[in-house]
Amino acid sequence: MFDVRSIESGDQQDSDMSSFCRKRSFQRQACLLSVMAAFSLGLALGAFVPIIGITGDRDVIRPTADVAHVEHLVVRSSRSDDIQRRRLQKTVPNIYVPVSFVDNLDVNSVEMPLDGNSVEPVEAATADNTSVEFVHTDDSPDMGLDGIVEDGIYWGQVIEEHLPKGFDDADTRAWREYISKSFVVSLKPGCGRMQNRLVVFNDGRRACARYRQNTDQIQGELFSFYLGQLLNISNLAPSTASVIDTDSPLWTSASQDILSAQWKVQRPVVLTKWISDLEPAGIPTPFQPLDKHMNKFDVHNITLGIEDTRPQRGLMDILGAPKNTPKSPPIPPPNRLDATKLGRLVELAQWSDLIVFDYLIANLDRVVNNLYNYQWNADIMAAPAHNLAKQSDSQLLVFLDNESGLLHGYRLLKKYEAYHGLLLDNLCIFRRTTIQQLQQLKDDGPATRLQRIFEHTASDKVRDILPPLPEKSAKILIDRIDRVLGQVQKCHEMFSVQS
Repeated sequence: MFDVRSIESGDQQDSDMSSFCRKRSFQRQACLLSVMAAFSLGLALGAFVPIIGITGDRDVIRPTADVAHVEHLVVRSSRSDDIQRRRLQKTVPNIYVPVSFVDNLDVNSVEMPLDGNSVEPVEAATADNTSVEFVHTDDSPDMGLDGIVEDGIYWGQVIEEHLPKGFDDADTRAWREYISKSFVVSLKPGCGRMQNRLVVFNDGRRACARYRQNTDQIQGELFSFYLGQLLNISNLAPSTASVIDTDSPLWTSASQDILSAQWKVQRPVVLTKWISDLEPAGIPTPFQPLDKHMNKFDVHNITLGIEDTRPQRGLMDILGAPKNTPKSPPIPPPNRLDATKLGRLVELAQWSDLIVFDYLIANLDRVVNNLYNYQWNADIMAAPAHNLAKQSDSQLLVFLDNESGLLHGYRLLKKYEAYHGLLLDNLCIFRRTTIQQLQQLKDDGPATRLQRIFEHTASDKVRDILPPLPEKSAKILIDRIDRVLGQVQKCHEMFSVQS
């Protein structure tokens, strides 16, 4: 006979054992879930904390004494209302953030340091609604740029003293006198377009002769050269106009070559002195579409040696996520200019004149040519600039072929003004002498000054064939002078050191 109590006791034990096993299984599952949750939370915090900028004192990157002169760049990205506004501060010295200037920039919102000890940010708007703050950390108002940049927007004495001599009024007068006493012995193909010719004189010297069916292109070349003279821009080779006349001493010996070139007599040509040892000149990085600006902060980066070594910024850089990176090499002091850096700045100073000059004359055939074709060829900005050359021995930039200036280029402003303005809008460092001469030219009247130099230097034959600068062109030139001076004023308000 079975014992009921023993059976009930066994059933109770089985039940207790089953409950115990279930409890242990639940505990193990809960422990596993806790571990997984902690692991997931750790991963989330590892990616999320750097984004929102929550860090302990041990994680803050502090600048060392070696980078005391570095401008710390703070990027603030504006987003739509439904996305949280994030602020990312970069203190690593070799990170460079480009700045673009736009036409509608409100200069009244720009704050400049009041003195050399100020650490207030200088804020500039960009085309994509991103603002950039330049936090001033140097004791001196111009970040150690004494002699390199003056008043925040002008090239300093150090750069001016190292600029190539170029061509001055004395060279131009000597060239006109030489042409009046020499004669042409042959014309050879060369010097650009099909009907241009390389002219060889009796003593072996050479010149480029520009021949066109339309006299306005001859006018454009000649009056653009005159404008360069009035602005004391020394990058234009000496030029003078002549009329093809096989009865004159200058052209008699080249009558057969004139016939072979299909030149018509009694037509004007521009004779430009031949410049030897020329090589192609590229477009500097600050004026290429991806980094299209030049101001005193760019100059400062060049003096630090970081302008061409900045890393490409990927998604993780933008988010600020931590990563293992090799330690950056020490940055040389900003006031130590080696030959390479100095040459770079001297070239950029000449580009300052080039951008101002090309904007004034609305030159289509130089950098605007590259910018316009960029939409079809993304590599064209890395190619040599059109109609620009560099003299290999002196590093002088030579501004070639300005025939579209002042007339033909003005007729096409509706199509190309965006490209002209793009270059000027992103230039905020100038040669002081050029701007002073431009202001003087505005006060005197550009048309009057240009006509005066034309009448003083051109022969009677040339003046009988070539008309003066048209009144319409003179008015456009005045407007463009005002536009350049307005850009200078805008840059002054943004970058000049305040007293």
